[in-house]
Amino acid sequence: MERLFNPASVVVVGASRKTGPGSFNIVENLVNYGYKGRLYAVNPKASEIFGVPCFPRATDLPEAPDLAIISVPREIVPKVVRDCCERGIKSFILVPQGMAEADETGAEIQAEFMAVLRAHGARALGPNTLGTVNVFDRFISSFMPIMRRPALPTGLICQTGLFLATDLGPSTGLGKGIDIGNQADVGFPEALRHLADDSRVKVVAIHMEGLRPGEGRLFLDVLRETVKRKPVLVYKTGRSAAGAEAASSHSGSLAGSYEVYEAALESAGAVLLRDTDDMDDSVKAFLRLAPLRGRRIAVVTASGGGGIMAADAIGEYGLELARFSPETMEALADIYPDWMEPGNPLDVWPAAIGKLYPEVFMKCFDLVADDPNVDGIVCVAGAFEREGFNLPEFLAASSERRDKPVVWWLHGRRDPSLAQRVEGTGRVAVYPSPDRAVRALARLARYYVDVLGRTEDRPSRPAGISPDKAAAVLRGPARCLGAEAFEVLAAYGIPAAPWRAAASPEEAAQAAVELGFPVALKAVGPGILHKTELGAVRLDLGSPEEVAGAAREMLGRLKARTDPAGAGPAGEDGSGLTLLVQRFLPGGHEVILGAKRDPHFGPTVLFGLGGVFTEILEDVAIGLAPLSAGEAERLIARTKGYAVLRGARGRKPADLEALVDCLVRLSWLVADHPDIAELDLNPVKVFTSGEGAASVDARILVEAAPASSLGSRAAVSGGGNLGLEPPPAGRAAGVLPPERRRERSAGR
Repeated sequence: MERLFNPASVVVVGASRKTGPGSFNIVENLVNYGYKGRLYAVNPKASEIFGVPCFPRATDLPEAPDLAIISVPREIVPKVVRDCCERGIKSFILVPQGMAEADETGAEIQAEFMAVLRAHGARALGPNTLGTVNVFDRFISSFMPIMRRPALPTGLICQTGLFLATDLGPSTGLGKGIDIGNQADVGFPEALRHLADDSRVKVVAIHMEGLRPGEGRLFLDVLRETVKRKPVLVYKTGRSAAGAEAASSHSGSLAGSYEVYEAALESAGAVLLRDTDDMDDSVKAFLRLAPLRGRRIAVVTASGGGGIMAADAIGEYGLELARFSPETMEALADIYPDWMEPGNPLDVWPAAIGKLYPEVFMKCFDLVADDPNVDGIVCVAGAFEREGFNLPEFLAASSERRDKPVVWWLHGRRDPSLAQRVEGTGRVAVYPSPDRAVRALARLARYYVDVLGRTEDRPSRPAGISPDKAAAVLRGPARCLGAEAFEVLAAYGIPAAPWRAAASPEEAAQAAVELGFPVALKAVGPGILHKTELGAVRLDLGSPEEVAGAAREMLGRLKARTDPAGAGPAGEDGSGLTLLVQRFLPGGHEVILGAKRDPHFGPTVLFGLGGVFTEILEDVAIGLAPLSAGEAERLIARTKGYAVLRGARGRKPADLEALVDCLVRLSWLVADHPDIAELDLNPVKVFTSGEGAASVDARILVEAAPASSLGSRAAVSGGGNLGLEPPPAGRAAGVLPPERRRERSAGR
């Protein structure tokens, strides 16, 4: 990685003979950027380019440079890479596009040059990349002419050259930037580890389209270690279906479920961003502002209306309006007229009537800033200045003295130079709206309060589980488990309503007698997903006759029902159905516990409101398996249904302890068994505190375990070099299935 960012010597293979505007000449860009190392070019039609010696082939070079930047047509990339490797070059930046993200031919070309790299122990960034920018050491690999930004302690990892070639993202300045392109070799984990280890970089910003399949847990391991030292901000694109499809044709990335990415990145300590303005605003906040030690925010404003706008934003972004201490309120009361009681937001204007406004503003601001109940301040004011008073200097001094962040919604003149002059004073950040000012404080709170303030909470395996018993049931061909699913749950100590399986109405009636009335009757089978819609469930049955009659009616209806292909829930020949008889459990809250194996992050678990409302309300939260008890509690608390479970409107609280235990056990079940592709427990009944919980419906989709199991978090965390090795030959990084590839005629 050091050779990619700060090589002592470089060769540009395929260097253009054209120079000047519009030439996109990498050699010219390197020279103009101030690169001080030894520089060579390869072009059989020139002896020198822009004053740099040029050679016909890489094998003709007088030395083996630290880095080769390859900018040739895709068809000859394998030959050029082979020449460079034979000369002893070990590091590459591959500029060309049209590889595995494009078509079958591109995939074959990429596989060929990757085989050459592996054979020679070489590493590569790209293809389809602008490469790297190192403002600290004056190095650039881009064919786009990039002006040197101010050297600020910011690291940038992106999946499009747009961030490096323009001022998109952290426009305030840059220290190091890397466009990882299609990630045929070097990817997000290597890039993040490098920036984490560079002490000159104080904050890392990431634009991410998608990780390589199977690499999610590795990246999270690196992310967890990095956030202990510096904040990592992630702008994940491909959130919509259209965006995900565009990402696949752009960089070969399988964008994946945004909800899973969000849960995974948050669990590892990332600060998630929504757009490029958010990235710019947040980087500025982390570089300029004091740490935010809590969520209590004060608003000091020259406008009552502006204060209300800021207060709305504070609520929206999960912060809270600070409650001033009695001492602060008493001191403010001495300043304000009798007819107005001061509060938060603090509108200074009425207090300044008939007085010198700057002096009143400063006094009010100082009182608020000194209040121990205030963690950060939003200033809403214009840029007023008078002899002996400079508001920007006053705000900066106030923040420095109290070590509290101050954001300024500078309304009125939209003069960029004014904002730059204000921010040049130090510990103040200027924003063009109250929403963006408050959002920046919320990003600080996410890192300083949530990430640095949390305690280490590692998952521990619960007592009383039997992986071997579960494996015995799961073993076999791909299929959907119905009644057998409850045997798997029992192996992990996940409670369920007492049950019996039956093959006929008569057997169902006998099972009901054994279980005790009342009972519930259900039909289970491969084609039955939503029992309520299919009429495949009857509740609160009170006699053997009622059970037998309900079973006959249910079987007859399901066998007669067909889909457009002519097969019904019972299968093509009317077989495949099993009757499930369960003890009927009235009352309780219905929730869903689910699990799914994600291609990037492995086993994930889901919690939300259950029963018939699951897909209607979509009130769910996702986490990575296995979960600790604390993680399970936080997962439940992220849903709106949490308030109901805690006992809203005078109702008795649900047994959250039992629910947490179920969720933890379920997470270990899917972490231990990679052949579980999907699992639904819907609903799980959660009863009053102390009365437990029980699953009353279960479905497990079994598939063949992947050859290289993604495994559990516990299985891949920690140790060694965190797996930062070239992708193995068996994993074609960045290669899309043919149906996902798109020919592209335009550049990135």
